[in-house]
Amino acid sequence: MHEIKRKIKSQKGNMVLETALIIPIILFITYFMISATLTVQHEIIMRYALDQTSKELSVIIPLIEVAGEQIEGEKIEEIWKQIDDLGDTFKNAIGDLGASLFLQNFLQETVDKWIHEGANQLNIKIPDDERQIIIEKRTDHVLSLQMNYHVYTPWTKTNKTAITFLPLWSKFDQEYDGRSKEENNDNEEDNIWSEHNFVRGSYFREKYKANLPFNYPVISGFQNGKAISIRSMDLTSPTYQDIAKVEKQLQYEIKQLANFEGSNRETKISPNIIEAADIQNRELIIVIPKNSKYEISDLIFTNMKNAANSQGISLRIEENGNSYRYMYKKEKDD
Repeated sequence: MHEIKRKIKSQKGNMVLETALIIPIILFITYFMISATLTVQHEIIMRYALDQTSKELSVIIPLIEVAGEQIEGEKIEEIWKQIDDLGDTFKNAIGDLGASLFLQNFLQETVDKWIHEGANQLNIKIPDDERQIIIEKRTDHVLSLQMNYHVYTPWTKTNKTAITFLPLWSKFDQEYDGRSKEENNDNEEDNIWSEHNFVRGSYFREKYKANLPFNYPVISGFQNGKAISIRSMDLTSPTYQDIAKVEKQLQYEIKQLANFEGSNRETKISPNIIEAADIQNRELIIVIPKNSKYEISDLIFTNMKNAANSQGISLRIEENGNSYRYMYKKEKDD
């Protein structure tokens, strides 16, 4: 009898030991499966959201291209109706879409919309997250759209990145006046005005020593407490033949810089996060072509400099090259 009791106790002890060994393994496998499932689901949804946003952005970019044109007939009315629906922030993005508030808001809102759409399709919940969306120019005709996000599991938070690419074509690639790089390699400053909004913005950022990420909001550079905004305005555009529209665009750029109080975007320089207390002064650089009807000494620029100065901003007008963007081949042949 004692032998039987001893064996029973021994078997119970073995069962407890085996259970103690097996349960952690089961928990680990369960954790691994849950984590793997959540990770895959997150990656699918983020990729889906990024791809859909890329498709929408590929439609927005051509609108920016034609927004400054003078097109006759019903087509231009239809185009401007779409532009009006997008609001004033879109219209003011014509100067530099890459650093515009419109692009920042558009990317964030569109990504969030498609994330929720994807989550609903998979019948899961995506936790709120501080997602960072970065757009970069890879070549003159390719943009990359990258999203840094987190995958949340019951026990961990993992950094993840999704990336997609979109083509960058301009209707002016084939139509602007002949002064191409092949024909005249010395005319780089002229050719840049016939390039796409993103390409032109990137060119002037590099020329005037911008040191912030491509789509950092509002400002392009930050040096020794100075917040620097670099914008280009093709004043040969039919839109800007109306001086009131030139003044309105300049007022908008001044207002945006005056209201800039920092951002939670990482700068990749020092400081890594720019806060309001870091900003000691502000400079707005406006680059224009030499061959517009406007002169740097014109009263409009003097007035705008005074207006900017009253808001603590130093306004600097720079001339760079000649724009032949709106001189079409047909006109040249004539």
